[in-house]
Amino acid sequence: MLVNEYIKEFRKRSLFIENELICDILVMFFRTSESGWISLSVNEGIAKILQESFEPFLLDVMDIDDEFFYPVKIVPELSDYIDKKIVNIYEYRIKNVEYGCVGLYFDCGVTGFSLLEKEGCLSIFYGIYDGFGEEIYLRDAVFNKNS
Repeated sequence: MLVNEYIKEFRKRSLFIENELICDILVMFFRTSESGWISLSVNEGIAKILQESFEPFLLDVMDIDDEFFYPVKIVPELSDYIDKKIVNIYEYRIKNVEYGCVGLYFDCGVTGFSLLEKEGCLSIFYGIYDGFGEEIYLRDAVFNKNS
């Protein structure tokens, strides 16, 4: 799943509480050429990539009237990766920690991007992030459709 597929679209789910942004990217969604919509989250040292049954519908903050809300928006920061082939996916792992995933790197050939987790939220980094130090390493990520 995902490797050798083409990225078609990115969306993100954010978290707001009482109109205050708590987490810009709680869940990342992307549509691929074969698997359709995929959701990605990294939390408590575990990366989860799931095939979604339904499209994550765009929902703006202005469309929600609740104390807790989770709008879904397009991710313009990753527009350069639309129609790029996913060559491989790697996990950023903490050495000697069983549940030590802190992000993923999507290798798109001559380019790529990282999704890094901090306190339950994802952030985007272009390329391979090398600011972790020696305690973090990259390894091939293995996912099935029900990760």
